[in-house]
Amino acid sequence: MTTATLTSPGSPDGERRLLAFGLSTELIHTCLRPGLSRASNRTSMALRSTPGTDIYHESMEQLHQRLSATGWRLVYVDHQPRLLHPDGLISFTIASGTNVADPDHRRKPRTRRKGKATRESLAGPRVQMAALFEVPEIEQEQELVAAAQAAPLWLLVHERTDRGLNLELSRPAEMTASGIVTDWDDRIVIGFLDLDGDLSVFDDPDDDGIDVAVEPI
Repeated sequence: MTTATLTSPGSPDGERRLLAFGLSTELIHTCLRPGLSRASNRTSMALRSTPGTDIYHESMEQLHQRLSATGWRLVYVDHQPRLLHPDGLISFTIASGTNVADPDHRRKPRTRRKGKATRESLAGPRVQMAALFEVPEIEQEQELVAAAQAAPLWLLVHERTDRGLNLELSRPAEMTASGIVTDWDDRIVIGFLDLDGDLSVFDDPDDDGIDVAVEPI
């Protein structure tokens, strides 16, 4: 079993680590909010899988739109879409799960079934792929796929609740035979995405009461 490095939600260290990847809590919340809102507004007539599809497709598109401005690329590895960091620091994709960002650190996230692409990118010894970049006249798409395969794969794992999304950006380490990720090499827990937004900015704990003069018209 892997002993994962765990960064708590909202901690300065967690935000610093996200920023080192060119990400932030604010950016992730902004990109996931439209899909979450659409999923939450589905009626009982929708298919059971529709809310999850809303979050997945809408959020991947939003992330791609915003991150492409800084050089990130969307690359398919064995049909799995991944967003690739411009310097190959990481690649990541969105996945749903349970026990996400659980305050009980003994309860680790469990994803839905993943496939070959995830299994071949689990944390651990990696095949050196530098030689692929030395092949002359290599096609751009092949080069991008090789870069995405070489970059450490992380999962932006989410769990939907009645109020919003539990979130973490984590590096998968172990999968069951059926394809469920159950252990993690590294975890950055991200602050909760509240569907109703954070209204704390309007709170003023030091306010002793504001008197407003009202004059008759």
